[in-house]
Amino acid sequence: MTTPLLRSWDVGGARPVPRRAGAVIDLAQLALRPLLRLLTRPTWIGAENLPATGAALACGNHLGPVDAFAYGHLLQASGIAPRFLAKEAMFRVPVLGAALRSARQIPVRRAASRGRHALEDARQALGRGELLMIFPEGTYTRDPDLWPMQARPGAARLALETGAPLVPIASWGGRKLWPVGSPVPHPGPGRRLVIRVGEPYTVARQEGETSQEAALRVSADLMARIADLLGRTRGERPPAALHDPRGDEHRPEIGRPQAGFRPVRQR
Repeated sequence: MTTPLLRSWDVGGARPVPRRAGAVIDLAQLALRPLLRLLTRPTWIGAENLPATGAALACGNHLGPVDAFAYGHLLQASGIAPRFLAKEAMFRVPVLGAALRSARQIPVRRAASRGRHALEDARQALGRGELLMIFPEGTYTRDPDLWPMQARPGAARLALETGAPLVPIASWGGRKLWPVGSPVPHPGPGRRLVIRVGEPYTVARQEGETSQEAALRVSADLMARIADLLGRTRGERPPAALHDPRGDEHRPEIGRPQAGFRPVRQR
């Protein structure tokens, strides 16, 4: 019989195979988990909503560099292998790419973003019953008040195609702990990170919807749920319309600005 402590630290056969993290993460956690607890002073609300078994898509807002570590810490401590979708270009960086592959992270093939192959590795992982962590915005939020932005449709497409449940998650405090552009964290008194996990839910195409229409609808609903979770943490009401990043001239995640840029009108 296994215990939560053994599952948390991925000891022996305490976890089912799809939740096993692998040797690289198991070794790294020995130093990282105590360090992250010291730096972030994490508070986790609703962690029991993370599915212990079966395919799932955990989707969180993205405030800054600390997020990958913070969400990874939550997952690993909850007995779930941290499997992130990351830009394929990161896998081509010397040393970093080798580390990502060794940790069994999932590349997103942006060159094939309009085709089925962009997320093929993710589909295969879900087929094995793994839980994947996704940042649906695709980059750090550029909303002036740090609310989530409108999402790219990748997570919605995966959920619609595979039937895997979506798990909305909202994190708060990361931008202060590790400001965007800083090479190192800025820990200090009163700086702590709160992560709130919502309930899993499944989605399906509605009658008469095209695949694209369904993906856009599900993406909008997903980000509204994440914004609602964040609003509960912040004690504020989220905006009625989330920031549309397509209207931003500077888009660092894909090398903007670019020639011929035309802003999208905000509604």
